[in-house]
Amino acid sequence: MPVPYLHGLLLSSLIMRYNSRKTAFCGLTGALCAAMLMMGGLFPFATYACPAAAACLLLPVAYEYKQKTAFVLYFAVSLLALFIVADKELVFMFIFIFGPYTAAKFSFDRIKPAPLRLTLKIAFFNAAVIFSYGILLFVFPIQILVQEFDSYGLPFVAVMLVMFNAVFLLYDKAVEKLLIIYVIRFRKMFFKK
Repeated sequence: MPVPYLHGLLLSSLIMRYNSRKTAFCGLTGALCAAMLMMGGLFPFATYACPAAAACLLLPVAYEYKQKTAFVLYFAVSLLALFIVADKELVFMFIFIFGPYTAAKFSFDRIKPAPLRLTLKIAFFNAAVIFSYGILLFVFPIQILVQEFDSYGLPFVAVMLVMFNAVFLLYDKAVEKLLIIYVIRFRKMFFKK
C-alpha cells in the first residue's frame, strides 16, 4: 500500500470524525434549544427568559464551528419552534431578537470602535423588537396581545422599550460571561484532545 493512500485514508477518517462530532453536538444543542422554548409556555415570565436562554445555547456552536453553523442551527430551531411551541410571542422573541443576535454576536464584537459597536447593537435590537411586535400585532394579530397593547397606551410602550434596551444590555454582558465560562469550565467536557 503506498503512503499517500494511507495519508488520504487517515485524513478522511479525521474528517468523518469531525463531521460526526459536529452533527451530534449541533443536534443535541438544537434539541435543548427546542426544549427550552417549549418550557417557555409553562410560566408567564418565561416569554422573554426562555428565548434568551435558548439563544445562549447557540454560543458554543458559534464558538466551535463558526457562525455559519450557528445560523443554520438557529434557522432549524426557529422552524421547528414555529410548529411545536404554542406561545407565538415567545417564538418570535427567539426568531427575530435573541436567536439572530446571539448567532451574530462574534460579528458584532469585532466592530471597532466601541461606541459604534454599542450603537449598532442597540439599533439592531430596537429594529428587531419593533419588527417582531409589528408582525405579532398587525400581520398575525394575537387578540390577547393586541388588547394588551391597546390598554397600555403609547407612553407605556415607550417605557417598555427603554426597559427592554436595559435588559438587552444586561443580556449582552451575560452572554459574554457565559462564553468565558463555557470556554474555561465546560468546553473540556465536550472536546477532549
